[in-house]
Amino acid sequence: MQLSGSSRFTPGACLRLAITGFVALLCFWLFVLPVVVVALSSVASHWSGTILPDGVSTRWFARLSSSDLDALSTSLEVGVGVAFIGTALGLWLALALEGRDRRGLGALVDAVAMMGSGVPSVVLGLAVLIAYHKRPLDLSGSAAIVVLVQLALVLPFCYRCAAAALRPELTILREAAASLGAPPRMVLVRVVLPQLVPAIRASLALGFALSLGELGATLTVYPPGFATVPIVVVGQVNRGYYLPASALSLILLAVSLAALLLIAARAPRR
Repeated sequence: MQLSGSSRFTPGACLRLAITGFVALLCFWLFVLPVVVVALSSVASHWSGTILPDGVSTRWFARLSSSDLDALSTSLEVGVGVAFIGTALGLWLALALEGRDRRGLGALVDAVAMMGSGVPSVVLGLAVLIAYHKRPLDLSGSAAIVVLVQLALVLPFCYRCAAAALRPELTILREAAASLGAPPRMVLVRVVLPQLVPAIRASLALGFALSLGELGATLTVYPPGFATVPIVVVGQVNRGYYLPASALSLILLAVSLAALLLIAARAPRR
């Protein structure tokens, strides 16, 4: 019994345990700890030179102005719009390119759809600003230019979510439904889309999250009087207002997590 018990602690098992612990500690240090620090900063009455805040207060939340809440509302509106438009376009592109030879025109369309993921966001924002700041399509003074530039950044991820869900089994189901006399519209609505519900949910959640946190391209193109939460937070940090910025960031984090949980929640079984 002692031999079997001691065999569990072989050098290989100890090494795997050490690597797992190191990875868990690294993930906590890189991802969890910064969120904890932001949460503590949002309720700190004062925090300077100490491990923990000197006191707890909700005054930073009480001091949020109407412009801060307007920025939160703008971020949510833009995020919802970008997520739905990006998901619709990504799904349409994936269905249009399904089964096509990825050479020639198909390869060109695929490359254009993925271009936003390979271009720095600031460069993409500058390109959109230069392209759409004159007639006949002048978007430089409207919020539409922000939606457009964020859509260019989000579309590749939405497209890949849909394309990855188009498995060969789905093609067989489509062909079987068509052979039984179902029209293309019925095949799409009754066969294809129900199979793509998990991918659509993932695309919506990913597009929404990416839009809420997008800063580089938005900062390049946003018109006067327009602000999202990342823009407001950066402005507060530049002025040294770290604790108010943490309060606004925590609200955005809570709202975005609630929205993501709502989007990603599984439908109840019938």
